[in-house]
This record gives sequence, C-alpha cells and structure tokens, in this order.
Amino acid sequence: MDQVKSHGSEVKPSAPSNGRGEDVLGRTDWIEAAIALLAARGVAAVKITRLADDLGVTRGSFYWHFTDRDDLLSALLEVWEERNTKALVAAVEGSGDLLSGILALLECWLSAEPFAPRLDSAMRDWGHQSTKVRRAVKRADRKRIDAIAGVFRRAGFAAGEAEIRARVIYYTQVGYYALEEEESLTKRNTRLAAYYRVFTGQDLDDATVAAFHKRIKRHRATAAKGRARSE
Repeated sequence: MDQVKSHGSEVKPSAPSNGRGEDVLGRTDWIEAAIALLAARGVAAVKITRLADDLGVTRGSFYWHFTDRDDLLSALLEVWEERNTKALVAAVEGSGDLLSGILALLECWLSAEPFAPRLDSAMRDWGHQSTKVRRAVKRADRKRIDAIAGVFRRAGFAAGEAEIRARVIYYTQVGYYALEEEESLTKRNTRLAAYYRVFTGQDLDDATVAAFHKRIKRHRATAAKGRARSE
C-alpha cells in the first residue's frame, strides 16, 4: 500500500522511489506517456490504470503529480499548445522574407520535432467529444493561420490575399493529416517547387529544394535517435 504524508490539510501518496529515496517518475514522465497514448489510441485510451501499467508503477504514483485524470488531460492540452501551436508560430514569425517564412513553416511540419502531427490529429478527434478541446483547437487554428498570413503581409501581399493564401497552405496540410497520406519524404520534395509556386506565385530553384531536403532528413534522423534513446 502506498504511504501517505500530510501537507496541511492535504494528503498525498508518497513520491515514487527507487529504494534510495530518489524519485523515479516525475510529472513529465506521466505527461509524455499520456501524449504517446493519446496520439496512438485517442483520448478514451488515456486512463490512469493503463498509464501506470505502461510505466510499471502503482496508481498512487500518479496522484503524487496530478489531482485526477482531468488534471492530466489539462496538462496534455498545455503541452500540445506549446509543442504545436507555439512552435509553428515561432517558426514563421522569426522569418525574414517570404521564402524563409514558407520554408520554415514546411520544415516545422515535416521535421517531426517539435511539431507532432499525430498529436494534432488526436486533438481534433478529441475536440469532437469535448467543447473545451474543440474551442482550444479552433483558437489554435486561428493563431496558426494568422501567423502564416503575417508572412505574406510582411512580403507585401494585401491583407485579404494574405489570409486566403495562408488558409490554402494550412488547409492543405491539415488535409494531409486527415486523409492519412503516406507520401514519402522524397516524393514530397519532388513536389516542393510546385507547391511553393501554387502557394506564393514564385519559383524555387533546385539548390534551395536540395538544401531543404537535406535539412528535413537531418531533423528526422535526430528525432529518431532521440526517440530510440528514450525507449
């Protein structure tokens, strides 16, 4: 049975220990496990008992870090906003011109770090069951589209056209996720110049496409190594 200790009027289970008084699992461990489960199986699969079993600890360990399942789900919302929405906005707002802005956006989507496509899709599915999450997703969509439109506005496009171009780019990518396209990275890169021309009305040279392809491969290799180390 988990031991408990008192914090004033609050009683919590003792922190999980490895036998030497050192914490084994932290709040982040639970959140990462829950994110992986959410992305793979949907929100209905994110259960305390399932997570405890996957992590090899007792349910009491969970309650050291979270009040209840709703507390965990709120944390997942925050992490998703940080990784996906804030990462995307930061990528495009830090760009200097139209070319760097659009390529930074595509790099964010294709690199698999920090933007998590499967998590984004899972959040949209979750939004069908939760008004709170649906509203959060809608806010995220507006923020992302406005950030992309800002790239076009700074490049001299009129506000209305910038908005439409941003929507075309954003809805195209969301469509990739919704349709679960399994197009290879190599194939997407062969189409990069054509997509860029449709999105911006401008051309990309072969050297820029090749350099972009190398960056994405490097990012994905780094992300894969990170996942392997954590397993």
